[in-house]
Amino acid sequence: MYKKLVVASLISIGALAGCTTASGPTYNVYEIQSANGAKAYRVDCHGIFEGVSACVAQAQRVCGDKPAYKLDTMERLRAPNEAANDPRILTFQCGAPTVQAEPAPQPAPAPVPPAPRQLDLSGDANFATDSATLTPKATATLDEFIAAGEGVTFRAVTVSGYTDSTGSASHNKRLSGRRAQSVLQYLKNHGLRSQSYHAEGYGASNPVASNATVAGRAQNRRVEIHVTTQ
Repeated sequence: MYKKLVVASLISIGALAGCTTASGPTYNVYEIQSANGAKAYRVDCHGIFEGVSACVAQAQRVCGDKPAYKLDTMERLRAPNEAANDPRILTFQCGAPTVQAEPAPQPAPAPVPPAPRQLDLSGDANFATDSATLTPKATATLDEFIAAGEGVTFRAVTVSGYTDSTGSASHNKRLSGRRAQSVLQYLKNHGLRSQSYHAEGYGASNPVASNATVAGRAQNRRVEIHVTTQ
């Protein structure tokens, strides 16, 4: 006997796709197709003395030597004056249901290092004497600074040039300005992105060390790079 059955349950049983596999005075067993494609069954138990336990017994008969696994159980609540012969319904599968493995958690992305904020080029190894031409040592240092800021567009890049106190104030201001411009141009030409750029020379002002010593004067001959993020 062929029957059509649409089932809505906790496991989303699909439309009836099989035929009655067994029947009796107080039960009917149907073969159905579950949503995941696995074969499942539904047994309806009737009668005053037929309950879920009777449905379980019929399920085990269908499964034979395989254990029957309950997929859902439905029993309609009846009013006190309603006949007590409503069907008890049990949906089951022979053999353990297939459980889909949870996907492996993805590793957290590596933290992005913060963009650089400042770089100081100091000493005599970054420019030739009385010149604004960058040495290979200076360009290598600037390349590292640019690479550290790759993918970042800064709000502002400011380059400040300084000298020691040797020489006239006007000469020192011009030299410090040329060196600041040389550094800024290199940064722009080699990919450091910013919404604005500014370079300024300040001569011998704002020393960071004493101009009375050779080491101190070398520290004062410097170019400072400051960047501002969004």
